[in-house]
Amino acid sequence: MILIAPFFLYILAGVLAQVLLRHDAVQQRWLDAFIYYVALPALLFQSVRMVPPNASSLFGFLLITTALTGAMFATGWLIGRTNKTGDSPAVFGLAASYSNIGYMGPALTVAVLGPEAGAPAAFIFCADVLLIFTVWPLVIGASGHGPARLMAAARKVATHPFILATLLALLFAQSGLTLPEVLDKPLTGFQNSAAPTALFSLGLTLARHRDGALDARLGACLAVKLICHPIAVVLAFAWVSWVDPVWIATAIIMGALPPAANVYVMARAEGLSVPLSARAVLYGTAISALTLPVFIYLLSFVG
Repeated sequence: MILIAPFFLYILAGVLAQVLLRHDAVQQRWLDAFIYYVALPALLFQSVRMVPPNASSLFGFLLITTALTGAMFATGWLIGRTNKTGDSPAVFGLAASYSNIGYMGPALTVAVLGPEAGAPAAFIFCADVLLIFTVWPLVIGASGHGPARLMAAARKVATHPFILATLLALLFAQSGLTLPEVLDKPLTGFQNSAAPTALFSLGLTLARHRDGALDARLGACLAVKLICHPIAVVLAFAWVSWVDPVWIATAIIMGALPPAANVYVMARAEGLSVPLSARAVLYGTAISALTLPVFIYLLSFVG
C-alpha cells in the first residue's frame, strides 16, 4: 500500500537514527515538545475547523467508538489477570485498547481518506483520551488515593494540547470567520510536519526499548488491538446508516492502529510493568505494518 508505506518509513528512519547515533531520551525532548505542542495541534485545528455543519450524529458515533475502546481495555485486563509474572493487568488493558491515535491516527487517516477524515479522527482522539485517562487511575489507584488520581487525570485531559486545539477549532468553525492567510500558511506548514516528526520520534523511542520476547498473553492482547478492535468497529457500524462512510472508515483505521507510545509513558510514570509496556508498543507497531494495510485495503469493500 503506497499510501501507508511512508508512515512506517518515518518510523524506520527514527529507529535507524537511534541505533546509529545512540542519543538518550533527554536529547529527544525538544522534538517531542514541537510535536506535542505545535505540529499535531496544528493538524487537529486545521482539520476540525473544516468539520461539516451537518455532523449531527457525532454523539452516537463517539458513543459506539468509545464503548468499543472500553470493551477492548476490559478484554486486555482480563487476559492480563491470568499472568504469573506479576505484570499489571492494567498495562495489558492499555496494550489491547489504546491506539496510537495521537501520533499516527490523524495524519494517517487524512492521508488515506482525505481532509474530511481529520474531524472524526480528532473527535475519536478526544473521546478515547477522556476514557483512558479516567479508567487508568481507577484500575491502578491504591486505596485512599482514587479522588486525587482522578483530579490529576481530569486536569491532564482538560489541559491536553490536542483537546484544546480541537475545542478551539470547533469554536472557530461555529464563528463563521475565515482564517487569515498570515495564520493559515504557517499552520498548514506545521500540519504537514506532524506525521514525519511524530513517527520519527516514535521510531527513536522504539529503538531504545527493543529488548524482550513476545509472550503468549501480550500476543493475545495485540491480537485484540490489531485485529479484534477494527473488526468490532466494522460489525458495530454495519447496522448503522446515519453515519458518514468516511467517519466509519476513520473509526476502522483508528481501531486498527498499534498501541500508543503513551502506553509506555504511562506505565513508566507509575512504575508498572515498564518492560511489558515497551514490548507492547514495539511489537504492536511492527505487527501493524502487516495488519494495518490489510484493513485499509478492505475499506474499499466496506459501505
